[in-house]
Amino acid sequence: MNRARLIAIAILGLLTFLLLVRLGDIDVSVETLRRIQPAYLLGAIAVHYSGFVMRGERWRRMLAGMGHQVSFGYAFSLLLAGWFISALVPARAGDLARAGLLRRDRGIPMAAGLGSVAAERAFDALALVCLAALAGIWALAGRTPEWVWQSVVATSILFAVAITGLLAVPRLQGRLTQLFPWPFYQRALGFGFDLLANVRELGRNPILLIIVGAQSVYVWLCDVFLAYLLLHGLGSPLPLAVAAFTAMAADLAVTVPITPGAVGQFEAAFVGLLALFAVPASQASLAVLLNRFVSFWTFILFSGLVTYLTGLGRVLTREGQVANMGRSSPSLDPQSPQDQ
Repeated sequence: MNRARLIAIAILGLLTFLLLVRLGDIDVSVETLRRIQPAYLLGAIAVHYSGFVMRGERWRRMLAGMGHQVSFGYAFSLLLAGWFISALVPARAGDLARAGLLRRDRGIPMAAGLGSVAAERAFDALALVCLAALAGIWALAGRTPEWVWQSVVATSILFAVAITGLLAVPRLQGRLTQLFPWPFYQRALGFGFDLLANVRELGRNPILLIIVGAQSVYVWLCDVFLAYLLLHGLGSPLPLAVAAFTAMAADLAVTVPITPGAVGQFEAAFVGLLALFAVPASQASLAVLLNRFVSFWTFILFSGLVTYLTGLGRVLTREGQVANMGRSSPSLDPQSPQDQ
């Protein structure tokens, strides 16, 4: 992993911290730390990491639904490694790394690995949009910011387009195959249809879809209770509806991260949303600093340690190979022996 990326994230994090301390007029002292009630902080940490345990089990279940059995421990460690990489490298590179390692370690085709990740993201988007909309109605009634509804509508449209594609595109396979005889085109097209076939495999099991959907809701509710417990731990017990709206809307605002790990981007959204409920700037700034300490900075250390201890650190030293796998791997060829 390029040290410059780590240094850039550290500098960006430090600048965000100093800005929040300045704007929130936070007294950085032992007295401020004493205001934090340990029971709530420990509860928030437990809730947050239980969400990643659920993510690992959800991914394992999805892979099993596609016909690929892996252990929970392997799925969980690989998930953490992927999230660790994505927090430091742009363009969700950790997702590609996960699929690449599934193929390398378990012989699971890239199309299946990427299909499972795509399905995972789709369930995340659907759960997040539904919870954000419900929380907005619950907490603000008719005062929900316009950008929240715009994000909900945009995500819903993308989800509808994806479903339409899953249903319609396979019927065009024959026609698309005959368009161009180029080998690369044929390989890429075959890979795309293999990916879609793996995603459609999940749709043939309604019980699995219900379970995965419930797990996705739990994953995002963890962010809700993380915010709720931290606010209570600071002596600012806001209603659950407010915590739910703040957490979901902030997550919605960083769906497309502009900075590595959305550092600075998430903090600005979170503080701005709390201002809608007249939360003092000092309390809002301290709440978001604690939130990011639990959800990002401790996670970077924890996921990095798991990545190293499980031997998945090779992803970091060979990320170029993994990134190029999608272009040069024989798994793109639908006739590859490894994929049959």
